[in-house]
Amino acid sequence: MMEKYISLRDEFSKELEKISINLEKSCWDFYTNSTPENMKKYETIQDEYSKLFQNENFYKKFKEVDKIKLPKHEQKQLKDLLKEFDEELNAGDELKALRQKENEIAKKFNSYIPKIDDREVTKTEIFKILQTETKPDIRKKAYEAKIKGGDLISEDLVEFVKMRNNFAQNKGYKNYFEYKLKEDYDVDLDFLDKLIEETYSKAQSRISEILKIKQNELKEFFDTTSLENYHYGLLLDTNPEKGVNKILENNDIVKISKSIYKSMGYDIEKLEKEGKITLDLFPRKGKNTHGFCFGIESGKDSRILANLINNVTSLDTLNHELGHCMYDLGISTTLPFLDRRPSSPAFTEAIAMMMGDIIKTENPLKEIIPSEHLEKFKSTHKEDEASFVAKSLLIIDFERQLYSNPNQSPSQLWNNLTKKYLNREVKADNEWATIPHYLSHPAYYQNYFRANLMKVQIYNYLKSCLGNLTENESSAKFMDENIFEYGALIEEYDLIKQLTGKDFSANDFIESLN
Repeated sequence: MMEKYISLRDEFSKELEKISINLEKSCWDFYTNSTPENMKKYETIQDEYSKLFQNENFYKKFKEVDKIKLPKHEQKQLKDLLKEFDEELNAGDELKALRQKENEIAKKFNSYIPKIDDREVTKTEIFKILQTETKPDIRKKAYEAKIKGGDLISEDLVEFVKMRNNFAQNKGYKNYFEYKLKEDYDVDLDFLDKLIEETYSKAQSRISEILKIKQNELKEFFDTTSLENYHYGLLLDTNPEKGVNKILENNDIVKISKSIYKSMGYDIEKLEKEGKITLDLFPRKGKNTHGFCFGIESGKDSRILANLINNVTSLDTLNHELGHCMYDLGISTTLPFLDRRPSSPAFTEAIAMMMGDIIKTENPLKEIIPSEHLEKFKSTHKEDEASFVAKSLLIIDFERQLYSNPNQSPSQLWNNLTKKYLNREVKADNEWATIPHYLSHPAYYQNYFRANLMKVQIYNYLKSCLGNLTENESSAKFMDENIFEYGALIEEYDLIKQLTGKDFSANDFIESLN
């Protein structure tokens, strides 16, 4: 009967592969150029994908196979396939309505052009202002221009949360957050709660210490006893990142990032020439304002959308997204189609985050940053880690509570949780609605949180084998052969155990903070 499943799976996958690739390409077109035509094309291919899972003949055959006991991995594959069939056959109209609503909100948000004193600015420019501008009135205008994007879609998002909840409740779940957590990411809510509690309780004192120091520095600089939202984000002269940013302003961060990967054994320029990597890296109108990697076709076609400037944050972003690309392109093309993806969303995020960190955990900037300043810059890594945990838990907890009760005030909820996790006393606004994952990747942020723990365990092991990854051209081959090529053939925690010899835990992360 195992042979029967494999034969049926591979027959179905032929059509699924073709449509999936077209779907990813149309999504890329829509996110890089949010025109009505591209939205229509994207929706058309989404409908084609849906119709594939409305094939009752295939559904019946898979249901028959489900009556027998398959090995663990194939059983999970079958479960995921049956879930999609069930959704499309029994809730196809609801799913289509959800997709249309998401696309409408995305188009509205992507098309928003911020203005400061009637001058159009990009969101990248706003970010730079909030990092560098010292005049409170200009900072306030920049922050408000950013938040207006959230104002545009905040009511739509709340309505969308309710729509999503109705869908999930029809599937027997309390709300859509819990539905996505289990059905899409196979994460048990109790396990996640325990992991969050363990990590936060052990990191809380370090987080509070860091946040208090930073806030006192800002209060002193702005000569105020009460900080507003627009005060945050400024890089003070005491922050070594400010000096590194000044140096990077006169350097090409794309070239730097490519050289970092070259030192590990990855030739990005060669991959571009071969058409395996496509880079769309700078801001323009009608383009999504965040950073994403699109794994169009594993082993063959991976693309990056970003909005870069020459600074530390953008270098981190590009290194991060290229980490996703290397994972996608390292997956063996001989695997069955359903396994030609990363082990899990959290695992690919762990690799990407590890690569984003590499400018602080290793020395790839030593040729352009003076050694004394570089060491100070690298020493802020632990502060970054603690702050990231706090912000992640804010984002995760907010989403969970909003789906639990969408009738509450989201801006007040965001404000209450900002006080809890970031110790900020500020006015409530719609900053929450500017978090892109709430729209496009619901319940996804817990993957970043888990990935932040995974990456330390993975990096510690890789470094024990290879030394500094960016000083060993064998790093690429080692990661390809020991992580990437397996795709989804090995599940995330099993892969960590196979790679590092240890079960997944928060231990390495907690030790790194101390």
